[in-house]
Amino acid sequence: MRRPPPPWRFRLARLYERLVNTAIVGAIGWGLAFKGLEKTGRSGASEWTALWLSVLAAVVLLKVLLAFGPVFAGRDRMFWVLSAPVDRAALLLPRFLGLLGLGAVLGAVWPAAVFGVVGAASPPGPLLFAGSAAAGVAIAAGAVVLQRMRPSQSWLSVFAGACVIALFWRPLEFAVPHAVWLAPVAVLLVLVAALSLRRLDRADLAAGAHLAAAVRVSVSWLDLALLGAILTERRARLLGRVRSARLRGSRLTVLVWTDVLRVRRAPNALLVWAGLLPLPALVALGGEVDWVPAVHLVAAFVATDRLAAGLKAVCRSAAIRRMLGGPDRLSRLTHLVVPAGGAVVWCAITASFTPHVSWLTAVVSAIGAVVVVYRISTRPPLDYGVAAIDFGVLGPVPLGLVVQLGRGPVLLYLLCVLQVILG
Repeated sequence: MRRPPPPWRFRLARLYERLVNTAIVGAIGWGLAFKGLEKTGRSGASEWTALWLSVLAAVVLLKVLLAFGPVFAGRDRMFWVLSAPVDRAALLLPRFLGLLGLGAVLGAVWPAAVFGVVGAASPPGPLLFAGSAAAGVAIAAGAVVLQRMRPSQSWLSVFAGACVIALFWRPLEFAVPHAVWLAPVAVLLVLVAALSLRRLDRADLAAGAHLAAAVRVSVSWLDLALLGAILTERRARLLGRVRSARLRGSRLTVLVWTDVLRVRRAPNALLVWAGLLPLPALVALGGEVDWVPAVHLVAAFVATDRLAAGLKAVCRSAAIRRMLGGPDRLSRLTHLVVPAGGAVVWCAITASFTPHVSWLTAVVSAIGAVVVVYRISTRPPLDYGVAAIDFGVLGPVPLGLVVQLGRGPVLLYLLCVLQVILG
């Protein structure tokens, strides 16, 4: 006998917390967007900055979607998909429609966000928002089409960049033709993606479910180490096999060269490192002169952190340190050579062409980025047995856990304040 659905009051009570959080975030976003769209920017600088930010956001969105599948199924749904005589496409259709809705919403709000940051020479019209929503739908549907192909990272960047460059190249002058031809492209991709749902197999549907579970656990426990370990394993399986290399020289030389090989086999880290180079200059050209030193420091930290995979692996695994032998401090400092070198080169390059970034600012950014990355990488495992104190405002607050999570981010914030003062 089929159980009747619960009353709408119970369902609304279950969604109460989510609705409140969504309303708060939406109200704050609406206020920032409404205030930002009134901001006037320089014509050339604002358009190039919007183009760069849009390409970066599209690449990140496409990679995140393909990391999760983007269409994935849990154990219960996997049983019906693979073991029961049901229509596979119809069973996966709700998740597919939700994915398209997410792409449409993110695409529609993106112009308000990007022009709220960089300013616009003239107010963006409704056709620009419509074209951006079509671009979001095209990226989501394209991810579903590419799900079975498992393309390389370079093809992902080319696809996402082409979708956004087509819309944001001189966006305010050519919004009408872009909105006209992006809609048919999005519709075509949606149709192809809907037809490809019935051909998804177990390997395509199961990987995203494991990653979603890892994200849920990592967020619930405020520790991203589990998620980082799973992502590292996925990247290693995508590599398949690597050529063995004979390592010669002293102990320090071998460890440093091994870390260099690790970075070379992870091209995403180098792409992020290079993609962050124009960020401080674009912020300076957009008119936000006071925040350029702080943005330079944060971008240097992100670029350095992408090169610190070896340092994180050594610091978070006692088994690896025992296998390498020698003092732990020596192993950590040896694996800090590659991130430190990347930070120095990144800051030297950006300081040569970024307005309002002096060499003193570049030195502080390089040293600060390395120190913050080292503190975050060497953070001990979280202790969840700390006491919670009730201040009578937000309920019990685990101050010890907050202090543990602040190891690194607090130092980054203080260094940003120092950069603004020096600037």
